[in-house]
Amino acid sequence: MVGFGLRSAIATAMLTGALATAGVAAADATDDYPIPRRILRTPCTAEQIMAAARDVEPVYYERYMIDYHNKPVADRQAAQDSIHRFFAMDYAGRRQYAEDTATNAFFEPMSWRWPNWAKLFFNNKGVAARTTEICLNYPAGDMSVWDWR
Repeated sequence: MVGFGLRSAIATAMLTGALATAGVAAADATDDYPIPRRILRTPCTAEQIMAAARDVEPVYYERYMIDYHNKPVADRQAAQDSIHRFFAMDYAGRRQYAEDTATNAFFEPMSWRWPNWAKLFFNNKGVAARTTEICLNYPAGDMSVWDWR
């Protein structure tokens, strides 16, 4: 029977070998992570995306709006300001934003105030696909989409 010390040494050696061959993990953004490529490339505004989500993905829109309205007014305004800054960027700026978000946990301060602040826009490729297909059918500046109840 092998003693505990020998078993421990063997296990440690095996783990060390496995870790040495695993390589170093590297985080970076792709055209679908952490933000879906359709959102990176869309000409639509946040409000157009929200209006489209309200009509084609009502469950996701409703969940987001419930969460949004459970936040303090300052956080709601900050979320609007942050998403407006994002949608004001061109593709290169949005792509860099995605890269910075993927590689720096402290890049987007809104994420610390409200982790799901951009969930309707960034977290689901299916929702992004369906909303970006029709978002140009909605008015660009309709702020009423933020006042859902």
